[in-house]
Amino acid sequence: MKWFTGSVESVMPSMNNQFPYVNVDIIANVNGKQRQFRGVHNNESIADFGNDSVIIADNKDTLYNYVKSLLKVSEDAVNPDNIKKHKEWIPQYKSVLSEMFPGSTSNDEVKELKEEVSSLKSQLAEAISLLKQGSTKTTE
Repeated sequence: MKWFTGSVESVMPSMNNQFPYVNVDIIANVNGKQRQFRGVHNNESIADFGNDSVIIADNKDTLYNYVKSLLKVSEDAVNPDNIKKHKEWIPQYKSVLSEMFPGSTSNDEVKELKEEVSSLKSQLAEAISLLKQGSTKTTE
């Protein structure tokens, strides 16, 4: 990751139908190369073009604070205590979702339920077969 100071060469309103936002297209000189950034909200001090791995900011302090917040998110994501905590929460989330909407169970749970139903069907078929055999023997 690198950071560069750029200079804005031109700013033009973007054509959009979304209000109250006014978007602008910015052409900037970044590290000696001209770059175009489309659809930047004019009332934002930072814009993250994650797909292009580019973040533009209107000043160094804003960029510093934004990158610092991204660092914190990444550090939290790989923290073993947080990973453990989230692993513990996953079954609880699934349970709540299942209670709220019974059809929302995960694929694994659906697979287990189908296997149980299949097993019960087999046992029931076997029991019916034994009953039929037993009733045939008693009527003979």
